[in-house]
Amino acid sequence: MALGSVVLVWTFLLSRAKFPKIETASDDEPQGSYKQVLKNPQFIKAVISQFLYNGAQVGTWSFFIQYVQDYTGQGEKFAGFMLTGTLVAFGIGRFSATYLMKFIHPSKLMGIYGIANILLVSIGILLPGWVGVWCIFATSFFMSLMYPTNFALGVKGLGKMTKTGGSVLVMSIVGGAIFPPLIGLIAEQMGMAIAMSLPLLCYIYITYFAFDKLNGNLIKV
Repeated sequence: MALGSVVLVWTFLLSRAKFPKIETASDDEPQGSYKQVLKNPQFIKAVISQFLYNGAQVGTWSFFIQYVQDYTGQGEKFAGFMLTGTLVAFGIGRFSATYLMKFIHPSKLMGIYGIANILLVSIGILLPGWVGVWCIFATSFFMSLMYPTNFALGVKGLGKMTKTGGSVLVMSIVGGAIFPPLIGLIAEQMGMAIAMSLPLLCYIYITYFAFDKLNGNLIKV
């Protein structure tokens, strides 16, 4: 009942929200083929960034409990409570980032958050233990804005190909299915801390994409 109530309240809020109009093709107009939209190099970068983001997010959350158990000696129940805490941090990060975007360009903010996660995951790799746990925990706050911001940056400027481009970006969530097995394989061979190197590489590219997009916008201005 509580979850249902939250969904209803959220639905009401969305129904009252004013979303910007996007130039897209109508049903009887050509919307552009996948071949056309994939010729856009900036869009390709956005797809790669979205693919890697989903891999980093799902990979981090999938193995967070294991990371806590391996380096703190805590039980699965306690680690599960901490995982729930990462979801709370994620929610707080999403809403606070929406507010901050009134003052900071979305590309720049995503780049700053990307740098934060690079530093946090690096500490989690080099200093596994309670310090590393809290650093990995904090990445959820900074990853919160990445999916919607990356999506918006990816479809920006596509015009009548927006719907086609949006569908490709949505399909890029397959990264969330590909990265966890890879992280698990590395963890079995080299340990959970070293396995966090994969999310680290993801954040490095996401940060590159964010600042590359920011520079492109500044040049156009």
